[in-house]
Amino acid sequence: MDRRAKITMVVSAATVTGLLVLALPAVLGATTWATEVFGAGSASPAASSSPEPAGSDDDLVDLGDGFSVPAGGPGDCTTSARISIRAEDNEPFHSKLLGDLVEMGPSEWASGEALTDADGEIYAYVVAPGDSPIAIGERFCIDYTTVLSHNHVRVNINPGDVLYLRPDPTLPWVDPYSPFDVQPGEQTGPYYDGIDFMRNAVVAQDLAEAQRVWTGLGPRVHPEARTIATRALEIEDWELLRQMFP
Repeated sequence: MDRRAKITMVVSAATVTGLLVLALPAVLGATTWATEVFGAGSASPAASSSPEPAGSDDDLVDLGDGFSVPAGGPGDCTTSARISIRAEDNEPFHSKLLGDLVEMGPSEWASGEALTDADGEIYAYVVAPGDSPIAIGERFCIDYTTVLSHNHVRVNINPGDVLYLRPDPTLPWVDPYSPFDVQPGEQTGPYYDGIDFMRNAVVAQDLAEAQRVWTGLGPRVHPEARTIATRALEIEDWELLRQMFP
């Protein structure tokens, strides 16, 4: 048994996957009309959501945007990409792929479909039954923890889930934990649930339910993200909404 199989076997044994296969949206690509409207001006802000890994300069690989990672990668990979979630003061978070995705090929615990854009670049992955997050990271040479964070994964991944690996850096990332207008001591559970309800409505392409949830949720989201999501609902751009509420 090779090293990759040993690692993924341990994780897959502890990974619980759901039995309900979610409907796959009409996937068009990772970039959207919002790119042209809002541009990429805030895609590379100065603040970072996580510190730079420790280590000597000789042991680190520069991924850009002030991030360096240890040389090597997960499984048999020789590099390790990551999704960076960053924001400036009073600006929305944005997610951006740092480094390169490398397709190492399907494995027993990462056998789902890789989705590619018009340029043939991988931008998302459809979870298959039995998949584990670590194995997905090994397949695409990416830090799986940052994939889970970007895709609002609470506990488990489920068959049919779409995990975005190359997010549109011009789209605001909606923080599922803290509302834009959060008050000190406020209980944020209802907001957290609202994000989940919005995701379910978007996956189902249920316009009436999405509009109902958005009526209460929208005012709690950063104004830039609110503008884009509101417009996407008006024109029923489900793929854009799927990226904002993965």
